[in-house]
This record gives sequence, C-alpha cells and structure tokens, in this order.
Amino acid sequence: MKERHIRRKTKQRLITCIILITTAVTATAQIDDDWEELMQEMTEELASGEDESSEWAAQLEELSDLHDHPLDINAATSEDLLRLPFLTEQQAQAIIDYRARYGRFYSLGELRLISALDYGQIRWLRQCLTVSAVTPQKRTSPYRGSKHELLTRFNIPLYKQAGWPWEQGISNQTRYQVQWGKHWDAGLRGEKDAGESMFTRDSPLWDSWGGHLMAKDLSIGQQAHLQTIIVGDFKASFGEGLVMNAGARLGKLQTNIWRTTSSLRPHRSADESRFLRGAAATVEFGKAWSLTVLYSFRKLDATLQKNNTVQSINTTGLHRTDAERARRGTLGSHTTSLHVSWQRGAWHAGATGLFQYTDHLFQQNNALYRQIYPEGYLFGATSADYGARFAHWTFKGETAYSAQRRGRGVATLNSATWRPSNDWQLTLIQRYYGKNYYSPHASAFGESSTVQNESGVCLLLEAHRLGAFSTTAFVDYFYSPWPRYTMTRYSQGFEGSLQMTWQPSQQQKAVLRYQVKSKERSDSRYYSHRWRAAYTYSLSNTWTASASTFLHHFMQPATDERSTGIALMPRIDYKPASSPISGSCAFVWFSTADYNSRLYFYEPTLTQVFGIQMLYGKGERFIATLRWHTGTYQDKCRFQLQLKAGITHYRDRNVISSGPTQINGSWKPDLLLLFRLNLR
Repeated sequence: MKERHIRRKTKQRLITCIILITTAVTATAQIDDDWEELMQEMTEELASGEDESSEWAAQLEELSDLHDHPLDINAATSEDLLRLPFLTEQQAQAIIDYRARYGRFYSLGELRLISALDYGQIRWLRQCLTVSAVTPQKRTSPYRGSKHELLTRFNIPLYKQAGWPWEQGISNQTRYQVQWGKHWDAGLRGEKDAGESMFTRDSPLWDSWGGHLMAKDLSIGQQAHLQTIIVGDFKASFGEGLVMNAGARLGKLQTNIWRTTSSLRPHRSADESRFLRGAAATVEFGKAWSLTVLYSFRKLDATLQKNNTVQSINTTGLHRTDAERARRGTLGSHTTSLHVSWQRGAWHAGATGLFQYTDHLFQQNNALYRQIYPEGYLFGATSADYGARFAHWTFKGETAYSAQRRGRGVATLNSATWRPSNDWQLTLIQRYYGKNYYSPHASAFGESSTVQNESGVCLLLEAHRLGAFSTTAFVDYFYSPWPRYTMTRYSQGFEGSLQMTWQPSQQQKAVLRYQVKSKERSDSRYYSHRWRAAYTYSLSNTWTASASTFLHHFMQPATDERSTGIALMPRIDYKPASSPISGSCAFVWFSTADYNSRLYFYEPTLTQVFGIQMLYGKGERFIATLRWHTGTYQDKCRFQLQLKAGITHYRDRNVISSGPTQINGSWKPDLLLLFRLNLR
C-alpha cells in the first residue's frame, strides 16, 4: 500500500509538471485544430507530385476514420494501439507500461512523459486517442456489449452534367458497423460515384459494395494467440511496404513518424482499388513470434487489348460511361502472402513472401517508358525487414527481391533516426528501387507512386519548443535511371520544404511554409515554388477566426513557361463546448494563370469526407458547414446531422470541365448531406 501511495503521489507531481511545462501543447484545443493543420500539410505534399488525387481521398479517409473513432487510452490494448500506423510496437508497449506503472491516464498531456514518443507522434495521438471518464457509466441499453454505427452521405450537385441525368449525378456512400465487446467487429459498405447507376438491372444495389467480419485477441492455446482474423474486405501492410502495403501513403514530412509494420485491418473506406478480398489471419506464438497468412481473389478493372492481353489496371473505380463499364471486372487476380516476424526488446526482424496470378497476360507496347512495366501472368516478391531502437537512435529498413517475365529486381529502403531529445529529431532515408523490381501491392516512401525505377536520399528535421517557435523541414534528391513518361533519357530532381510555426500564446498561432520542387518532363526541367501563410486567433472560447494565403509560382526555363497562382482564404469557426450545434464558414478568392499554377487547399468539411480542393483560373468559392448532434460518444444513442454547402464561381469561363462531366455555366454549387447514428 505504501508503494502504491508513493507511485500515485509521484504521478500527481508529474502531471503538475506537464501542466506547467507543456501548456502550449495540451491547452490549445480552443484555437488549434491540429487535425486540419495536419490535413493541410499532407494536402500540399501530395499535391506537389504529378500523381493526381485518385488515391488521396482514400488515404485521407482512412486517417479520418481513426480520428472520428478515437481509442480510449485507458482501455486500449497493445494490439489496439497498433491500429495507429504511426506507432511502433515498442512505443505502443511503452504506453501500456506507463499505464501499468502509474495507473489510468487523466489527460493526454501525460503522453509527454513517455520518452519513447516524440513530438510528432504525440501530435497525431492527440487526434486519435481519448480519455474515458473516471467513473464508467452503467449500461442500460438493450444493445449491451455492442456498438452500432450507421453512416450515410449524399453529394447532391445543384447543376446538370452533360453525360447523365441530374439525379444520376448524386453520389452516395453508406456504411454500417457493429462491434461486440473487444473481440468481434463486422461491417457492410456501399458506394456510388456521380454518374454511376443505382437500383438498375446492371447495378441492383450500389456500384461498389463489400463487407467484413473480424475477430481479434482470442486465445487458441497455451503458446498461441489469435491476434486477428478477417473474412471479407481487408488491408494488409508488412515491413516498410516494399512487398505489401495497402495503407495510406503520406507526404515526406510525415514519413519519420509513419510505419507500415505488420498489420491487418478491415477495409472501411470508399476506395475501390487499394484493398484485398478474401481471408487473413495473424497468430502470435509466445511473446516474440507472429505469423500472418492471407489469400485474396478480386475482379479488377482493365482494358482488354485485341489479343486478349492487358497493359495496366484501372484504379479510378468509375463506371459511368460505356467504355468504363466495358472494363469492369475484366481481370481476375489471385494473391497470397505470408509474413513472419520476430521481436525481442528493441530488436525486430521479419520476412515477407507474395505471389500473384492473373487470368490475363500483361503485355506492354513499344513505348520506351513502358519497357520496364510488368509482363506475364505470375508475379512474386520476397523481402526481409529489420530494425533496432536505442536510447537516441532508431534504425529500420527492408530489402526485397522480385521475379517476373521482364526479369529480376531488387529494392531496398533504409532509415536512421537520431533523437537527442523529445524536441529534436533528425532522420536520414535511403532508397533504391531497381527498374526491374515489381510487386503489385507495394507502396513505400518515394517520389513516385510506384516502387520502381527510383533512387534517392532524404533528410528530415523536426525541432520544437524553440521559445514560441517550432520547425519542420526536409530535403530530398531523387533519380530515375530509366526514362519515365514524356522522357527519352534518365531524369533527376529535388524537393525541399521548410515550415515555421509561431505560437506565443493559447490565443494565436501563425504558420509559414515554403516548398520547392524541381523535376523534368519532356526532357526539360521545371521548378515549382509554393508558399502558404496562415494566422489563427481565438476570439473567445466559442469563436475562432483565421486567414490563409496561398501562392504558387511555376517556371520551365527551356520553354519559357511561367505562371503564378494566388489565393486568399478567410475563415471563421463556431465550436461551443456544450452546444449541440457547430459550424464553419470560409471564402476563397483565387487567381491563377493556368493549370500549371493550380492551387490546393484543405477546406472545412464533414466527417470522413474528402476536404481537398484544387482550383485554377479566376474566381471565388464559398463554403459553409453546419453540424448538429445529440449527446456524446459515451451515450447509448447518438444522432448526428451534418450539412455542407459549396459554391464555386469562375470569372474566366462559361463552361466548366469537359466530356460527360461538362457543366454549361460558370457556377458550380454542391450540397453535401451526412447522417450518422450511434447505438451502444
């Protein structure tokens, strides 16, 4: 009893120190929406590449799901914490050990006392964790032991597009989830894009639908433990993603806190391409070993050539036109994979094997950039991942080998992180992806969306609590030995970013960010410079005002192309602590010379809704959101209704877009409606 009393006294003193030392971190919820700031950062990084947003929505929706369903830090197991992909096994265990030693968490500010966590991870954890009430509420609901959630949303265009009737332009996503205690989870989902049919002979339900049944944390013997088993739609990630990674692929600033170590999880988002369908299981043997096996069969979209071969897989998931419907489900894909891992203290190692068979032959044309694209029916890859963590150093990496009809290839990704304190961190990342390397489910750190034909070195820096300032920065050099699309030779480039944050008090915050990128296209180099400045001020405990400025300058000296884009975005938020109603309002004025100087920004949005906007030309956009809810997440019944209205007006055109999505006019108004019901 005496020892327990001493521990409790020690904990109380430590909590007091947190309040005194880290007030700027733990008491800024009134004015500092870290979540939207993080989304804005990722928006800019993702937008700086040449890959358009077909994958962005799914990636950010996956993160939004973690944000909207926070884990209770006082009830979460180590396996629960590992659902958060920015935590390593050691860090998840450090949170569990802290709780076992000092008792329950009273505030998320206590995360600052866990030396294994750095500032970036704590910043993410505050968005994905919650602290339960000291006295648990007694359950009286007839749904005792279960949690139900129904979410449906409609995107209603207040205009007509050329390719289909107005009512067909309405998109919908519906999702139902149920959890029984801590061990069982099931879900169903359906999704229809704008322009796709619904409740017709060809599409009796949604255009895309699926579901899952998952069990976790089940004992199957004295030495074995069933960590996870999933039947249906799921995602898997192993090692650093060189062989298998169906998770989110983030920008380079987030790479030093993101992991892709072994994990299985249900597929819940509207993404129609980056998931597996079949069965998977992870079994732990003792405290050191785990084994994951999976099998998946899916019908994928591909365009069949005249000789019944395919060149690539279409990942948009759109089936609006006859051409898009003709390639629906034309390619059958069988995937099987195995991953074994070992962890002892600060050391971990693993091995992954993957085999995929397709029922149509991949065969490329004579275009130079396609000479390294995959060919054949069979694709295989193996890898070894490894890592070690010390007091101030962390090392991790993965080396992979692949075989296909084109030949054999090698890929390796390695990083070293030096952290002299919780406020300073320096990370060096090296990558080499051979031109003949190919794994159909790979996704890893890099400039390109494919793990192939790229080498590079990246240096990242994080420094916090420099008085009222903090900074994050990176510089990355990349090189492609084989010609990419539009190139007839090798290509190389660099990217750099510097972000400064000034927060002198709880009432105000300023962010200044500069990003530069240099790449090559059509055998000539171009430069892209982006600036963003934002200032936020708390008018009261309820009202927050902010203003942002965006600037993008593009130049390609060889062709004498130059263009500049600028945008201004004032915004006001109403978020009372006790009222069931909240809302946001923003206005954007934008002016760009052309598409090269296009601008991206993260606007006010709704639960698990894609909030990135891309604008070019000249015009204005107005956004307003309204949220109403009953009760809290702890109540046995909670209802939410959310509305978002967005209107874009172009001053430089009378026709918006082209083809089937063409709008005859200069106005583009949309209405988004979301309904959410939680039962416990």
